[in-house]
Amino acid sequence: MTEWLSNNWIEVVGAILSFLYLILEVKQKWAMWIVGVFSSAFYVYIFFQAHLYANMGMNVYYTFMSLYGLYCWKFAKIKNEGDNEFHFISKQLAIRLSIIALFIFGFIYFILLRFPESEVPVPDALVATLSIVATWMTAKKIVECWYPWIFVNFFAIGLYAYQGLYPTAILYIFYGTLSIVGLINWRKSVILRK
Repeated sequence: MTEWLSNNWIEVVGAILSFLYLILEVKQKWAMWIVGVFSSAFYVYIFFQAHLYANMGMNVYYTFMSLYGLYCWKFAKIKNEGDNEFHFISKQLAIRLSIIALFIFGFIYFILLRFPESEVPVPDALVATLSIVATWMTAKKIVECWYPWIFVNFFAIGLYAYQGLYPTAILYIFYGTLSIVGLINWRKSVILRK
């Protein structure tokens, strides 16, 4: 066991940091974004080693989005009262994000086809695309961010297990479960405010 831990310590630390990030996200704590910078940096390396290039790129994006999320949640000035509160998505924004997601998926998939080591381009592109959109929605405090997170988190369990990333696959079991809790908590916070 100690040999396995010494060979996989980067993934273990990344999984622990990512789990802490999710706990803070469910509890609506702005400190999640600071933890997100570090966990994302670990996963850039982990996914590069596993030849999951879209997931690697997604974690580069997560690193920058963690800084943006920190700004939005902690430092952004509130223009009008309620602008910085958790809220439900509008129909127009949901349609725009769906169209953007289709374009992002096509772009990522096209790029992944150029990498011969990319063994699973469709699942890799799907996880990356939905995670990119969901992260932006999270930064904007949109309650429905949890729907793509729930799908991605349960779907990714199989992808990461297939790639031999067992600590990450286990992490995503918890991610999926806690995503349901996050959806309930965020919905409740918006409904109680009204």
